[in-house]
Amino acid sequence: PTVSSTLSPWHWLRMAKGMASMPTFEPMDLVLSSKSIHGFNLSFFADETDLVDAYMAQLLAWVSAGQLRVARVETFAFDMLPAAHALIQGGQSVGKIVCETAT
Repeated sequence: PTVSSTLSPWHWLRMAKGMASMPTFEPMDLVLSSKSIHGFNLSFFADETDLVDAYMAQLLAWVSAGQLRVARVETFAFDMLPAAHALIQGGQSVGKIVCETAT
């Protein structure tokens, strides 16, 4: 494969097609139904291990001192995925839900 610093016209067309097929939503509907969309791009931290270590140490210190509360976490094995989904669909979930996969 070759690497280029510019995108070819085909790449632009594929991106335009992807954007055109992207679903639309009304932001106020999210607010009124207590829903949100979050996204994070932490890739720029990949080489910043010292900085990440310092941030993590500070977070752990705040948690230990009781200055930062951690959200409740419910963990489900992957084979219990239907139960996790039922919890979400039933509106009974509070905090975070983690589904573990086999490694």
